[in-house]
Amino acid sequence: MSTPAQKTVSLQTVGCRLNQYETEKMFADLARWGFRQAKKGEAADLYIINTCTVTHRADADDRYLIKKAARENPNGRIVVAGCYVDKDPSRVSGMEAVDVIIPNAEKNRIADILPERLPDLFTQEPDKGCGPSIAAFDNYNRAWLKVSDGCNQWCSFCILPKVRGRLRNRPALEIIEEINGLVGKGFNEVVLTGIHLGHYKNRKVEPQVKNLAHLCRMIRAETDVKRIRLSSIEPQAVRDDLLKVYAESNGFICRHMHLPLQSGSSRILKLMRRPYDQNLYLKRVQDVRKAVPDTIVGADVIVGFPGETDEDFEKTRRVVESGLIDYLHVFSYSDRPGTTASEYPDKVNPEVIKERNTILTRVSNRIKAEAYQRQVGQVLEVIAEHKKPPGGNFWGIADNYVKVRLPHSYEGGRRIVRYRVTGAAEDHVTGELLD
Repeated sequence: MSTPAQKTVSLQTVGCRLNQYETEKMFADLARWGFRQAKKGEAADLYIINTCTVTHRADADDRYLIKKAARENPNGRIVVAGCYVDKDPSRVSGMEAVDVIIPNAEKNRIADILPERLPDLFTQEPDKGCGPSIAAFDNYNRAWLKVSDGCNQWCSFCILPKVRGRLRNRPALEIIEEINGLVGKGFNEVVLTGIHLGHYKNRKVEPQVKNLAHLCRMIRAETDVKRIRLSSIEPQAVRDDLLKVYAESNGFICRHMHLPLQSGSSRILKLMRRPYDQNLYLKRVQDVRKAVPDTIVGADVIVGFPGETDEDFEKTRRVVESGLIDYLHVFSYSDRPGTTASEYPDKVNPEVIKERNTILTRVSNRIKAEAYQRQVGQVLEVIAEHKKPPGGNFWGIADNYVKVRLPHSYEGGRRIVRYRVTGAAEDHVTGELLD
């Protein structure tokens, strides 16, 4: 009797690292049922699109991937999961070729839901001998780990609290166990991620785990991971205890902080319902630089928020050119139905928004190039990205988030290598390996 062919799954992710982690976790759960990931260009039996809805562009990307899956393999089964499902379930379920929709709250049950909804794809029993599944990240050299989900902040422009729900933090011991599993797979860097990462705590279940700083200390004491990286963290959450553990970590916490600014105008920040003003933001960045002076600091900025005047924009520009910020993620404001800001008057002309985006993008390119120039002569600790372009070089990410072009002879891998910077371009540095 011939052995049935192994079922294949193609997983696509739109959006943040939280989504990327959840996609990896979904595959880890499905692997127990005998699925393997489809190779590039290979028709799959099952397509899973893990969606985002933070912008109109994200919605469009979601729809494109759904249609692409249907076009590439009309016989494949299509599952759509995540934020776009929570925002507009009727539209998603009504799309041609969509077989199953799974909201955010059910992602962790995908291996229970799909065998019931798509029984023809689950023809073998799951491997019950496996331990608890963890996100594998087989195609990556760095791993992401979700420490929390949801958000309590309710910024006026953001729909995430509606589609992700209130803040929910994972138990610290569960996080420790998962990091140890990743270390066992050879990972040396784990990125802690969550929508409201800076508000991590779990005192009801684990009274000793009172904040993110304590979690970082636990990870250092109870795992063998070489370094952790904090993903985007709200500026008001950067308090003395976190700064202390950051300063004392001696590189265990990567020298990189991404602190969303959104606007340099205190008036606009109030309209956005951000719980800080310009002065508090600047103080927090200064505190970070005092704790670890060579930190690379990034920021998110939204241009064209309703009511943003030329004076408000100039305040933002002055903040980002203050010398405290090293790069920007610049977003053009767009209304998200269901948010408070979508009902605000005084919408900014789209051409003005486009111009402001262009101005800040140029500023970002310049300040990033200046930050990269400061790396010349420095020794960085680098991990290669997961793949090498044909005929090209591996690229790497340094502990301070600087992009590195590795020598042509370098063969990649998950190990951390020491790298002396000898030159800098606008968007990367060059140099030589010391190991």
